[in-house]
Amino acid sequence: MTLTQWIFFALGIQVVHFLGTWKLYKAAGYQAWQAAVPIYNAFILMKIIKRPTWWVLLLFIPTINLILFGVIWVETLRSFGKNSAKDTLLVLATFGLYLFTLNYSQNPTPRADRSLQPKTGFGETVSSILFAV
Repeated sequence: MTLTQWIFFALGIQVVHFLGTWKLYKAAGYQAWQAAVPIYNAFILMKIIKRPTWWVLLLFIPTINLILFGVIWVETLRSFGKNSAKDTLLVLATFGLYLFTLNYSQNPTPRADRSLQPKTGFGETVSSILFAV
């Protein structure tokens, strides 16, 4: 691919991200335009899902970013009260496009009291393996 094609690809990804999350940003107390600004939107998303901002740097490391995208999609769902295994499976199987259903639902509301600790031993194991990778 040429540089121009890569730029259009990156912009296309940003458009898809914006269309799938702008309402979630607003529900969390941010402005919709913040979901449209490349890289800055990742910093805001880390605040929404209550994860460290240095995770944004990991998004630029090949292979690690592929794992981290799935983690961020799941964390976004959980930040808005979607904790079921079905939701987790759907967001991973659709490569994050399942977030559109959350974004365009009647009233997405973020959970302020969300615990960041896994609820099961299996969840703890998966979390540890992902962190190690």
